[in-house]
This record gives sequence, C-alpha cells and structure tokens, in this order.
Amino acid sequence: MTAGGTTHGNSGVLRSINERVLLDRVRAAAPISRAQLARDTGLSKPTVSTALESLERAGLVRAVGLEIGARGRAALLYEPDPTAGYVVGIDIGRAWIRVAVADLDGNLLARQDRRNRARGSAGMLTTATNLAHTVVADAGLVQGDVAHTVIGCPGVYDRTADRIRYAVNLPGWGRPGLRGRMEVALGTTVDIVNDANLAALGEYHSGAGVDCPLFVYITVGTGLGMGIVAEGRLFPGAAGAAGEIGFLPLSPRPLEVGDSAAATAASRRGMLEDAVSADAVVRGARAL
Repeated sequence: MTAGGTTHGNSGVLRSINERVLLDRVRAAAPISRAQLARDTGLSKPTVSTALESLERAGLVRAVGLEIGARGRAALLYEPDPTAGYVVGIDIGRAWIRVAVADLDGNLLARQDRRNRARGSAGMLTTATNLAHTVVADAGLVQGDVAHTVIGCPGVYDRTADRIRYAVNLPGWGRPGLRGRMEVALGTTVDIVNDANLAALGEYHSGAGVDCPLFVYITVGTGLGMGIVAEGRLFPGAAGAAGEIGFLPLSPRPLEVGDSAAATAASRRGMLEDAVSADAVVRGARAL
C-alpha cells in the first residue's frame, strides 16, 4: 500500500472514531450544542462540525432547536434521531412468545404476546417469525426498516456451535444452526441472549439498577435465572453461564428430607431450579 493510501485509510478510521464518540455523547447529553460537544469530547470545533454533518446525512442525529438564554448567537442543539432504525425484541419462553418493536430511543411502537404451543424448535421458530412480521406491520413499518433483532430465551448461547445450551424447558431449542435460521427467516441480523441477562440490562438502564455499579437480577418463573451487571456491562462469565444458578446443586430437597432416594437425586445439577421455580413453589404449596 502506498503512503498516500495508508494516510487515507487512517483518516477514515479516525473519522469513524470521532463520529462514534460524538454520537455516544449526543445520546448521553441531548439536546447539546456543537460548542458543548467540543468541550466534552476535547475535539476541535471544525472536527465536531464535520462529524455532525456526516451523522446528520446518515440520519443518526438531528437538529432540534436553538439554545435558549445563551450569550451571543443562539447555538443549534442536536439530539439522536430515534427513527434512524428500529429494533425487534423476541422473548421465547415455555408458555409464551412475546414480540415488541421499538425505535432507537426504546419507545415501544407495537407488541403482541402469543401462547407457545409449539412442540419443538421448528414450531417455535415459525411462531416467533410470523409474530415478528405481524408486530412490525402493526408498528406501521416494513421489514427493511428493522436494523436488528434480539432474541431472549433461557440457556446459554454457544456462538461457536450456533446453538443454545441448558434450555431444558424448551424442547429441541438446542439444535445447532439456530441463529442462522432466525436471520434467514427474519431478514435481519440477530443476537441471542439469555433472558435474565436482558432483564438485568433493562433494570440497569430504566429500572431499579439505574446508577448501581454492581447488582444482580434474579428471575423466578418456569425456570430460575440470574443476570449480573458490573459497571454498566453484563458479566456473563468465561463460558457465558455465570447466571445459570438454576443448575446449582441443592441437597437435600426441602420437602423430602429423610427420603434417601430424593437426597441422592438432590445432588445432581439443576436441583435449585427444581426446588424454587414457580412450578416448584406451586407443587410445594399443594403438598403442604
């Protein structure tokens, strides 16, 4: 590569970095002026102006008015454009499949819940896909407007094998090739994330975990799960299973103390979920 080519390539990378820094700052502090962006980021005013123009052309930010009460000439204020793209969220559980569409500010545009009557992964994939297309249409959008889809479900997604592990409550959901099949069916890029982890992120951004540097979120439903957030980021552990507390051993099982067979079985993995999930609580109440 020539020296000129190298310089041009480096300039393009630097420009992209500057735009990302400014977009993150606009999202965090909007509405905000160019002068304030320069002060906050340490970038020069010409650099800020050039980057903002590029972000405006891409539809990622927009001008929203003038700064009130400022000395001298009124400054133009900017905010992210939430209509630059839309996202689909799909929650797949044993009893229900839920789909929602939101803009980039997280504003909910449409949602539907449907009973999960599927007996295997193919049926769940078909139900989720059809429901997603319906909800996108309900939001007044077409599939091409959707920038990304996130699927939340029990278990741990293994990227190497492209399969879900430990989703014992979803028959057949662990078949390889899940992400690829979903991307083809939905026509968007797809991320598959543990549902408790997604719930923890939601609490961090908009719920009880706001401004909390370290917390855990525990879900008790068909199964038992936990999401860990540290300094604003998920802590999944080395293999992605840090929150899989349902597989911790519990011995002996509370309602079966003295039963040698049950005490032996209680040493196997998964007994904590068997003892404290919603179904287990109902069984325990009926046994009293």
